[in-house]
Amino acid sequence: MKVIPFEDFIRRFHSGEEFVLFDTETTGLNTYHDDIIEIGAMTWKKDGALQSFQELIWTNPNKMNGEAQAIHGISPEEVANARKPEEVFNDFIDFCGDRALVAHNIKFDFPMLNSNLIRSGLKPYQNDDVACSLIYAKEQQLPGKLKDLASHFNVEAKSDNLHRALYDVEVLMDVLNKIMKENEPEEMQYSLIL
Repeated sequence: MKVIPFEDFIRRFHSGEEFVLFDTETTGLNTYHDDIIEIGAMTWKKDGALQSFQELIWTNPNKMNGEAQAIHGISPEEVANARKPEEVFNDFIDFCGDRALVAHNIKFDFPMLNSNLIRSGLKPYQNDDVACSLIYAKEQQLPGKLKDLASHFNVEAKSDNLHRALYDVEVLMDVLNKIMKENEPEEMQYSLIL
């Protein structure tokens, strides 16, 4: 996993590159044991969001952990009829293509994704070029939690909806749009005046 330096991420975004913002909800924090039970993603570039992906994923109900459930609110009953992991992950990989992935805590989500892919009999995600808003926030001495970062940028983040994968991705996109606007290269700002 190679985290794209903040300056490169800004340059690539402003040059029109398309990224995939994604988030996972899991049965716990152990990358090698716990399962992704929801994945949400959105293709995103300078012009805005393009397409979204969200799906619950079946897991063994015995792996559902009360502590994790208290965070995301996803019950065993909700995932009981969800599609099998390999089916969802195949669709997710197709959705992503070869785009770089972006998450708020990529050091959790990316290894969790690859571990789940491998345990589902699939190859790890091929593009290990990733971006992380949490790392950037820490570098800029901004709040670390997504909710607090959203508040800092005057982005609405309803507590009732946080920790559901696609909603977190939507909040992340709004935060990143503000960050990108604040860090627009000078030559682009100048061209807008002309």
